[in-house]
Amino acid sequence: MSVWRQDSKGGGNIHEVCVKGLMRRASAGCVFLVATCLAVAAQHGGVAVDQSARVLSLENAWNQAEVTHDAQALSTLLAETFDFTDDDGRFMNKSQWLAHIRNGVDHYQQLSSSGMSVHLYGNVAVATGMYQYKITEKGKGVMRSGRFTDIWIQQNANWRCVASQATLMSH
Repeated sequence: MSVWRQDSKGGGNIHEVCVKGLMRRASAGCVFLVATCLAVAAQHGGVAVDQSARVLSLENAWNQAEVTHDAQALSTLLAETFDFTDDDGRFMNKSQWLAHIRNGVDHYQQLSSSGMSVHLYGNVAVATGMYQYKITEKGKGVMRSGRFTDIWIQQNANWRCVASQATLMSH
């Protein structure tokens, strides 16, 4: 049953006053909700940028460890289940890859990456880019370039690479 009465100001019935009050509260609630969502989204976007930058810095640390044959530093970047497919098709697990680095099989004069990007999927990051290196083979300097894809996972707030694929580009 509806009761229609004039409010004390004579500006309408109680039902209209209640509806207007509810509408104002609902509108204010919607504005607050949208503002909160935008703030959270902006913060989340900032976190994504920070995490992407972190993975890119780890990619650069990887290059440095490879050039200096620092298998211990490289080991901290790799997951225990790490698999690597080299640009010549060789496949190595973590211990094989670290032995390859430790033994100084590749004698880099230069190693650099460019055009790197990182795409985040929750606790997974896919890093792609191009690499170029100058290496000594049979006493001669040889320049090569290629593309890479590295798959990183975040475990206990630390990023570890689980897979890496390198592909030579023909000149």
